[in-house]
Amino acid sequence: MQKYRAAVVDDSQEYRKKVTEVLQSVAERCDRVMECIEFSRAETLVYHLQAGTYFDIYVLDIEMPGMDGMELAHGIREKYPEVCIIFVTSYSRFALESYEIDAYQYILKDKLALRLPKAMEKYFRRTDMETEEAFYTISTSSRLERFRCKDILWIYKSEKNAVFVTKEKIYKQRISLSDIYKMLPEGDFVFIERGIIVNIPYVNGVDGNEITLSGGEILNASRSYLKKVREEITRYWSRQI
Repeated sequence: MQKYRAAVVDDSQEYRKKVTEVLQSVAERCDRVMECIEFSRAETLVYHLQAGTYFDIYVLDIEMPGMDGMELAHGIREKYPEVCIIFVTSYSRFALESYEIDAYQYILKDKLALRLPKAMEKYFRRTDMETEEAFYTISTSSRLERFRCKDILWIYKSEKNAVFVTKEKIYKQRISLSDIYKMLPEGDFVFIERGIIVNIPYVNGVDGNEITLSGGEILNASRSYLKKVREEITRYWSRQI
């Protein structure tokens, strides 16, 4: 059963409770598990984000004491471009700005019971499509090969070729790693240096700049990539808990 984590931010305890009830009810109906963490102030959530806590879904009020929900959303989007941000507010005047940060939904509080369940059902359908088994295809004038993306251990650059190291065999293709990366499932792969992409599910640990894979292989991350590598691995691991 797929598990999601949601941050619910509102200075009103009443609405935090309502949002949490809706999220968990829809998740149960859609055969998911939804863990909701409630925050009365945006600053408290920021502290958790700085500590590395990851959420799939953010449901934010806009007008709150101190940091408002719009400012909070900008910070979230900068750190985690792919997450789902939903505004639940009493005012319609912020709707245009919400689209500028690619908010998933903008819901007025008096429509909460009607619109939030529909928004979550749509979100779950979208994530189902994104997590369907993905394949990578190599097509040239002389050969056509296909293998599962989840079987890729890592990919590295060798002269003009990209070399795919998979569970079963090694494949080569004349293509840039940046172009390959665009075709891989989002969130599962990370550059550990300019010439190496690693499949995060096979990472067992990070020690200094050494990345240890489940098969015992040790790859070295470059210093300039290391912070991003740690963030991506931590985010992936937190989603599997």
